[in-house]
Amino acid sequence: DHPRAKFSSEISVIVPTGFTAISNGRLLNVEKQNEKQIYRWSETNPHPAYLTSVVVGKYTEIKDGKNLYYYVPPERKQDAARSFEHTSDIVRFFEEYLGTNYPYEKYSQVTVQDFVYGGMENSSCTTLTLDTLHDEKAHLDFTSDYLISHELAHQWFGDLVTCSDWQHIWLNEGIATYFEALYWEASKGKDEFQYYMLQTADDYFEEAKTRYTRPIVTKVYKHPDDLFDRHTYEKGGCVLHMMRHLVGDKYFRRSLRTYLQRFANGYVETDDLRKVFELETGKSLQQFFDQWIFREGHPELIIDFYHDNHNTEIRVKQLQSGEHFEFPLELEVTFANGHKKIYTFNIWDRESVFQIPVDDEVEWFSVDPEFKILKTISVKAPKEMLLQQLQEGDNVIKRVEAARALKGKSSDAVIDALANSIRYDKFWGVSVEAAKSLGSAKTSYAYEALKGCLKVKHPKVRRAVVKAIGEFKKEESLELIRPLLQADESYFVKSEAATAIGKTKSKMAIDILKKATETTTFQNVVAQGAIAGLKEFTSDTEVAEFIIDKSRYGNYHRVREVAVFALGKFADNPIVFDHLKTLLTDKWFRVRINACRALADSELITAIPDLTWVMENDLDHRVRRVAEECINIIREATKKPKEATQMREELESLKSKNLELLQKVDRLERELR
Repeated sequence: DHPRAKFSSEISVIVPTGFTAISNGRLLNVEKQNEKQIYRWSETNPHPAYLTSVVVGKYTEIKDGKNLYYYVPPERKQDAARSFEHTSDIVRFFEEYLGTNYPYEKYSQVTVQDFVYGGMENSSCTTLTLDTLHDEKAHLDFTSDYLISHELAHQWFGDLVTCSDWQHIWLNEGIATYFEALYWEASKGKDEFQYYMLQTADDYFEEAKTRYTRPIVTKVYKHPDDLFDRHTYEKGGCVLHMMRHLVGDKYFRRSLRTYLQRFANGYVETDDLRKVFELETGKSLQQFFDQWIFREGHPELIIDFYHDNHNTEIRVKQLQSGEHFEFPLELEVTFANGHKKIYTFNIWDRESVFQIPVDDEVEWFSVDPEFKILKTISVKAPKEMLLQQLQEGDNVIKRVEAARALKGKSSDAVIDALANSIRYDKFWGVSVEAAKSLGSAKTSYAYEALKGCLKVKHPKVRRAVVKAIGEFKKEESLELIRPLLQADESYFVKSEAATAIGKTKSKMAIDILKKATETTTFQNVVAQGAIAGLKEFTSDTEVAEFIIDKSRYGNYHRVREVAVFALGKFADNPIVFDHLKTLLTDKWFRVRINACRALADSELITAIPDLTWVMENDLDHRVRRVAEECINIIREATKKPKEATQMREELESLKSKNLELLQKVDRLERELR
């Protein structure tokens, strides 16, 4: 299975009549033999052993143009066009962007049940989860384009040119992740692209914050599967985004073309990519690669902005542990006369201070307005500046930065501005971020503002508003949100409504949510949301028994997975605890993983012996790794006294009351003026 094992192949498969066999390369012939058929496939290009594929099933074949084929179960044929409609466009875009033709004779996409990944880029013959096929209603806020483009990008990066060892797997996965974004930019425009990159970075930051940091390229791992994480995919994609800004789009494309031509049908290490970029650009990239790829972590910045008369001061602090990063940081300043100017500061140290002499009043500013640097950022600036940035920012990065910086601020002016962004911003992603920040205000005025946003048109924004309302955990929200669960046009809004109804903790919610778990939708997302809502009723034995039933073998796998994780909230119940222990040996590996996570969520030290058994004996390394992480989570949790948790809850309650008082003072001051 090592990536250096590469060969051409001819594969013969004998199947019963009525079945189809699909494999790598070109179909040579199909020979009938009594009640059986022999399919012969030939791939003359060398391809890695781990990208060899044979799929057998009852399929409808759909041909798209000269050499594109889609295989779906006959009963799902009507969904195929919707799911695969942009495949030919993606191929054309990649060929044009890379200046390199698609490298194989044909490209097929085969959907299979219970696939362990979203997709697998088998050479010329990608395998996809059946869950990517979706109906018209799901298409309102779901697309297969991310998955289709990712696996297609692999035909060049991973299949044609293959990493020489697993430590360099980002050359496959990080590049494919960024090419998802590049196609999104070409097909949907700059706004969608910028928000997609922000979300990609957020996914990496989540792993870095809650699990670990590591270099993108590392020899330190127990099993190659350990490397298939958000550092390889999302951080790898973000680093490529930085390289594109560093060298320019022209040289970025030229370098990738040379890389593909030089190493076609061969193997590469990370330094091979660096050397090609240096050859094409004439720049040394050693320091860039050492810092962003061979070192762990990222800059965690606090930006302090001071403006007084004709002088502006910017303080940049790096808070991350370990070494400081060195990088250019752009600051765009907007003045009262409407003029804008971009200043570029070279960050060399743990703390940097910059002075800008200005002749006019500064209205607002934006840090890294094109998202050229992978970093977390906390901006300390006057509220008025942030409000102007939210309203006037001319790209998604600037307005999202402002919406996030306003999180936790609770004055009427902030709440009104965030509500306006939810309702009227021209891009849905900014509205979503405004809803998140408004939900964090936790005041009655913020709650009323969110209620006024429930009829926004975009389903993803509506979903964010529903989620924010749910965070208030008000019983009165049940009747407010219930109509959305019953009649919203979006499956995903219904799902979020179900979860929010659970957070009301109204006794009426239980029967509503139990009924919702019986609905059949795309990926059963409504049922999943309902189970997530039911886990709020931790003291209800009947609810626990109901969720146990949903976790049993025979239910749809996604429903089982969410039910198993929900049981962690009920694990004090001996029946639930014993059931979770039985699920540690379930047939489906994702159920075993979620059983581990549920036990970690329970923070019961009595779960450690069973998790230790999983860590030492499970056949799937992914499960063993999660079990080990969960043991560490429980051990850390037991070090913290329960009084600390209670104090945190009381502190949050006091903060909420304090915000209400500050809001009243703010109103009185405005009235007195």
